[in-house]
Amino acid sequence: NAFLAQKGFPAPKATKTGTTIVGIIYADGVILGADTRATENTVVSDKNCEKIHYLAANMYCCGAGTAADTEMTTQTVASQLELQR
Repeated sequence: NAFLAQKGFPAPKATKTGTTIVGIIYADGVILGADTRATENTVVSDKNCEKIHYLAANMYCCGAGTAADTEMTTQTVASQLELQR
């Protein structure tokens, strides 16, 4: 964000799109965590919604509040990565 601001671009605004996803980097790797609920306002619409998506052996995509977009994007990217192997 600082780089974009230096180039004259406005900083992106934080938006609330869904439930929480966390990522932690440590000396030996990365930990990703997410719940499995999909919500619509205050209603839980799906109790088993995958939010951590496999792309390749060392690559994952996380998305909350954007389930359909994330699912389609990760399927497309994963298939393209498979072609590049």
